[in-house]
Amino acid sequence: MAEGTGRGESLSIWFFVGVMTLLYGLVLLPYGAWEWFGGHEANTVLHQLHPTFWWGLLLTLFGGFYTFRYKPRAGDAGRA
Repeated sequence: MAEGTGRGESLSIWFFVGVMTLLYGLVLLPYGAWEWFGGHEANTVLHQLHPTFWWGLLLTLFGGFYTFRYKPRAGDAGRA
């Protein structure tokens, strides 16, 4: 665990990884849905697989899991 603010608190690095992954997913997911359902896809080789939508969904799920799994709780101060 990393040191917190100097007051005996500690935060897991996985919490920050989860937050960043969740934010990336929340940006990609609606953009991928807009591309897929609005017919605005770029003409690439595998555009029919809708990779932006699926990566956005995957990143949102993983980011949500890590964010809620490693979020700071009131009783975590003494665990470090």
